[in-house]
Amino acid sequence: MNVAQLHQRPPQHVPTSRSAPPRLTHAQAVEAAKAISPRLAQRAAAAESLRRIPEETLNELHASGLMRLMQPKAFGGSELGLCALMDVVLELARGCASTAWVYSNLASHAWNLGQLEAQAQHDIWDQDPDALGATGLAFPCGKATPVAGGYRLSGKWPFGSGVDACTWMFVGAMTERPGGAPERRFFVVKAPDFKPMDNWHAYGLTATGSHDVVMDEVFVPEHRSVSAEVFAAGQNLPGARLYPNPLFQMPTFAAFAYVLSSIPLGTAKAAVDSFTDGMRHRASTYTGARVAELGPVQSRIAEASACVEFAEAVLRRDWTALEEGVMRGEFPSLETKLRWKRNAAYATTLCVKAIDTLMPAAGASGLMSHLPLQRQFRDVHAASAHIALTWDVHAAAYGQSALGLQPQGGLLL
Repeated sequence: MNVAQLHQRPPQHVPTSRSAPPRLTHAQAVEAAKAISPRLAQRAAAAESLRRIPEETLNELHASGLMRLMQPKAFGGSELGLCALMDVVLELARGCASTAWVYSNLASHAWNLGQLEAQAQHDIWDQDPDALGATGLAFPCGKATPVAGGYRLSGKWPFGSGVDACTWMFVGAMTERPGGAPERRFFVVKAPDFKPMDNWHAYGLTATGSHDVVMDEVFVPEHRSVSAEVFAAGQNLPGARLYPNPLFQMPTFAAFAYVLSSIPLGTAKAAVDSFTDGMRHRASTYTGARVAELGPVQSRIAEASACVEFAEAVLRRDWTALEEGVMRGEFPSLETKLRWKRNAAYATTLCVKAIDTLMPAAGASGLMSHLPLQRQFRDVHAASAHIALTWDVHAAAYGQSALGLQPQGGLLL
């Protein structure tokens, strides 16, 4: 399928009629991702040209059941947890980091929407159980005013990854309170009350369609809003009372870094594996010597693979601790959340280092646009620039706490 054909897609926000996808176990979800991943690699260049995920890919993710991985079972989802999501994302990222980024965001947003009031969930999924929601979580970008029955909401939020595939937006805003400081709240808004701007032009994660999204004086009913502090804590959310699955009690801000850090990890793992396989039989263009016999190449493979293994080990340990702790009814302290966020950011720097280590040894072939390494290089650097994964931000926050200082304001903790 060429780029021109991929542009022939249903209009934005018009759901495609599909048969109900299967509910998946953890193992089935991983196998489905492994089956799809090679096709994502084949479409990666076309997806970059489109600057969004091709409709063909979205249809595959829906049909496989992967898009409903974390959706409540009450609406047809598999209601699987964070560990299942991460394992799926690691496989998808082997094929296309942009697709894995959009998938991880949209699949996890079904979990977040499942934490809301029952009526909000019925609004979202009764007519279209496949409905997806993008997010804009920067509170200062929005302003909300209480009115009868709800709120009036306006703002412009950046980086709505995957918004072209979505009929809903989940955004944060500073909300006026009579006689008090503004409150941070989240709001769920249905299309066409939000407008993507088609302004995502980026050198990495190019196909994520992470456009700015604008709303102007949109009415949001009370049942489609929630306090950011309640949302962050997790255990007191409406969804935690609706469903017995501890997933819906999970402190959501603590999990955000894992939703994203698995993409650079999967991308770096794919780069190391592909590079190593390619070097086994490659000969130097100028000398004819076997590249596999060159000491510097051997050392770079060792360093890159060590970076990836260390990153994966700490990420798996921490996201498993988060999930298992919630299952036991335990919730992380501020210090624990800051440590986890520090680790996710540092693991991301290791993933960047892994690919940076390989690039000089790849030679000119590493720059070829038809080969994946140059895209993986761009994508992993782009991922590391996200505030949830930026080392400088989370190193400072952890250091402040360790020294008895209050971490800087505005972080999602």
